[in-house]
Amino acid sequence: MGFIPIFITLGGSVLLFILVVSQGIKSKRSQFSQFCQLTWKGLEKYNLEKKDGKKGFEELRKKFLEAKSKLNTEDLLQFDIEVRKPFQQAKIIQSQHNLFIAKKPYSFIAKLMGFQAI
Repeated sequence: MGFIPIFITLGGSVLLFILVVSQGIKSKRSQFSQFCQLTWKGLEKYNLEKKDGKKGFEELRKKFLEAKSKLNTEDLLQFDIEVRKPFQQAKIIQSQHNLFIAKKPYSFIAKLMGFQAI
């Protein structure tokens, strides 16, 4: 009878750890998708809307570089605010997410919950 509370406490702490890490991963993925959507909205103003086929981050990166190369100097400030900053935030969050799920205790939970690198 003396070991049962210890096992219950240990199991509860492991469960809480799994839930917190899972929620953190979901939060990063949500932020990443929001910044990608903001970048797509900004790119629509430069006639570089997304296609129905490929909607991944690589397509976004290609469209960003294409818009940046065709940019006039007058539109530089608006492009910086509407496109470049959300794109940079998306890249930062992608890097943080991928590094987070590559670390050892978190990688087990990511595999358990089915999360993969962005």
